[in-house]
Amino acid sequence: MESVKLEPALCVDMDGTLIRTDSLHEHLLLLLKTRPLELFSTGLALSRGIAAFKREVCSRVSFQPESLPYNEAIIAYIREQASQGRRILLVTAADQVVANRVAEHIGVFETVLASDGVINLKSEAKAAAIRKYLNDWPFEYIGDSFADLPIWKQSSGAIAVNSTGLLRRIINNYGVPVTKEFPGGRVSFFTLLKAIRVYQWSKNLLVFAPLFLSHTILQIDKTLSAAETFMALCAAASTVYVINDLFDLEADRRHQRKRSRPFASGALTVRQGALIIIFLLSLTILISSLLPARAQLFIVAYILISALYSIALKSKLFIDITTLAGLYTLRVLCGGAAADVPISPWTLAFSIFLFISLAICKRLTELHSFSDRHDGIDGAVPGRAYSQSDWQTIVSLGSASGYVAVLVLALYLNSPDVTALYARPRALWLICPLLVYWISRMLIIANRGQMHDDPIVFTFRDRASWIVATAILAVAIVSL
Repeated sequence: MESVKLEPALCVDMDGTLIRTDSLHEHLLLLLKTRPLELFSTGLALSRGIAAFKREVCSRVSFQPESLPYNEAIIAYIREQASQGRRILLVTAADQVVANRVAEHIGVFETVLASDGVINLKSEAKAAAIRKYLNDWPFEYIGDSFADLPIWKQSSGAIAVNSTGLLRRIINNYGVPVTKEFPGGRVSFFTLLKAIRVYQWSKNLLVFAPLFLSHTILQIDKTLSAAETFMALCAAASTVYVINDLFDLEADRRHQRKRSRPFASGALTVRQGALIIIFLLSLTILISSLLPARAQLFIVAYILISALYSIALKSKLFIDITTLAGLYTLRVLCGGAAADVPISPWTLAFSIFLFISLAICKRLTELHSFSDRHDGIDGAVPGRAYSQSDWQTIVSLGSASGYVAVLVLALYLNSPDVTALYARPRALWLICPLLVYWISRMLIIANRGQMHDDPIVFTFRDRASWIVATAILAVAIVSL
């Protein structure tokens, strides 16, 4: 009697394959964010094995399976195979609770084989579980790492995800054909630049402000110190941005634009994010060691306040705005400390009120974006303490802060301090109407929803802002 050739079952790995991330790392990150004090007690479960640890972690936090970054090409493939009557299994080292929720979300799996709190279903253990369940039924396996080699060795075909040439050669040496490949996995240089938000480094040019204001920008030693501070702040800022993106994973994945960020989309994993943080923090420490002690303290304060803002303060009413303004002002203080240039009370007062106005522009942009996505329905912006009904109040606060900054400048121009630096101080009064125009324009653009999320970055890209800055510089030169 002629034997019937069985269609191989399709066994699908989850972490790094079906989803572009590691579910355990995501759960640990969520635990760190929501219940940091429970990390130690959770770690004690490691004494009972990695499977027990996974069960302990996932029991303490909940996640939304629909928000995970799935590999859409793989989902399309397994749906196509399922429609042809092929047996589809989800086989993963992730905990059973997590795997069940993912499988329920996808809705094509015959069964789920996963770690059960006792056995960590990885490598040989996973291969044994597949053989036991299928009872000698042939299978193909979709995986992504060297840990999957024991499963591929016993399969009738390998489907490799993000594979390297070495991995493919080893699979071929087993005599197992690679029937399909899903390319990807290599982190591009552009992805790294996007993750550390290089475009945001423009804000750190504020460290040079004290040198311009004190007319010491041409002193090489001071300029070099400010340049070192600029580099240290860039590394520090990127460190905080990566931390912020990791802590905001779920919120970013629900956001229409932010879902494309490297960590939210799965282009970079939580593990890679941790390595980037370690590298950038080390770079910050290395560069900061070249700076004066006061500048080092300001950089430490910047990192701590930025991290606190990312974790908690950005959801607090108006505290978030004053914190943002404080971080901008810290850059100015840091530049002054590095170059040994005293920061006058006039500069501090002007900076605080101006940056409060700009921080309000940032919140206006978010309110406008939320309103557009929800057809103008009043409601709270996710992760923020503001709703549509706060719109008018926020605009008023932004206008008041901006104009107070101009008032501080006007009072300064009428003080004896100006005559020590400028031969024709009265010409400086032309800066006041220029600033009134610029601040008013920024608020109007933010209110229209036409501004980049960060007003400082918008300023560096805005032609009208460049024209105003050039006019202010010309007035300052004429006044010398």
